[in-house]
Amino acid sequence: MTERAVREIRFRLCLAGLALILLGCALLGRVPRQDQPVWQAEPIPAWEEAFRHADPRWKGGDGASSVPLGDSRTLWLFGDTWITQPEAEGRKGAVLIRNSLAVQRIEAGEPGRIDFFWNLEDGKPEDAFPPGEDPGWLWPLSGARIGSSLILFFVRCVESGSLLGFDLAGSLVITVSNPDEPPAEWRPERRPVPFFRHGDQGDSFFGVCCLLCGGSLYVYGVREDWNRGPEGRSLLVARAPPEFADSGDFRAWRFFDGRQWVADWTRAAPLFEGAATEMSVSWLPALGRHVAVYTRFGLSEFILARTSLLPEGPWSEPAVLYRCPDVAWNSRYFSYAGKAHPELARTEDELIVTYATNSTSEEDHYGDLRIYWPRFVRATVSLE
Repeated sequence: MTERAVREIRFRLCLAGLALILLGCALLGRVPRQDQPVWQAEPIPAWEEAFRHADPRWKGGDGASSVPLGDSRTLWLFGDTWITQPEAEGRKGAVLIRNSLAVQRIEAGEPGRIDFFWNLEDGKPEDAFPPGEDPGWLWPLSGARIGSSLILFFVRCVESGSLLGFDLAGSLVITVSNPDEPPAEWRPERRPVPFFRHGDQGDSFFGVCCLLCGGSLYVYGVREDWNRGPEGRSLLVARAPPEFADSGDFRAWRFFDGRQWVADWTRAAPLFEGAATEMSVSWLPALGRHVAVYTRFGLSEFILARTSLLPEGPWSEPAVLYRCPDVAWNSRYFSYAGKAHPELARTEDELIVTYATNSTSEEDHYGDLRIYWPRFVRATVSLE
């Protein structure tokens, strides 16, 4: 059996398993009603085209988390990424790496120059963030710029005999002390995040999104219990002092238990159910509230929004922010990874949101170049 055949089988097993598990959850759940506030959203092709044409070698990636770096620059973090030779037609001959990044200039609220980065070994594309001495690979979650330091959260995955073909084996934070330099010159320092638990019925970890608020870093996490069905993923939150970026001292983290902030992470209380492992929490000035943006149950055609005055809640019931049309293109397609990027907004009442669309068949990636690019949506909120 050829290497590509083995890779395709793993690819199909992973994605098919993911689709069956999460799509089943989505079908069991109810579509949230449209409570206040009311959202209006529409695609913004100019942003998508900017990523499609920025580098002829970078042929798409999922995840698409962003971190404002300052000086009109945004860092983009991508998970699995297709890399080809510059002259390749479409994704022909592409190599799939586990993560890549890009630094983009934002010019008057419009997409500017994008510089992608990944490593090369003997001329072959390799992950931008390798796993180091640990087995498996890293998938990026989120990050924040605090002073002169950049902190980035990842999960480490390893191949397994599970339905998805992989298990989570840990989480870590990477600190970059010189984020104003080109990524090739970064000096990353990695630390394992001690607040991690892997289980047969789901995992618990932190870093799915970050929020800087009131001088503290809020780090959101999830606790999964699939015995409870489609609502079995709960959102949690931790609070860390800003000096964590330099000290890396996890003993300073506190966890919201529903009434107060405590040192025991196992006492963290659910903020709401049905959360996603890829999402965002940001402040929307026009509302005067924080907005949590995520794909329903992690995989669905519906991108949802909840609001809260405080980072820890209480959170409103979900409203539908956008309904992804991509799943109608092909019965094998599914959408996920909905999140907002507040640094891209032009006005105080809008959010720029991205999501990804994937397929359970690897062949679709070669035959349909509409999928596996960051998809951009402009969402505005009505104050009526």
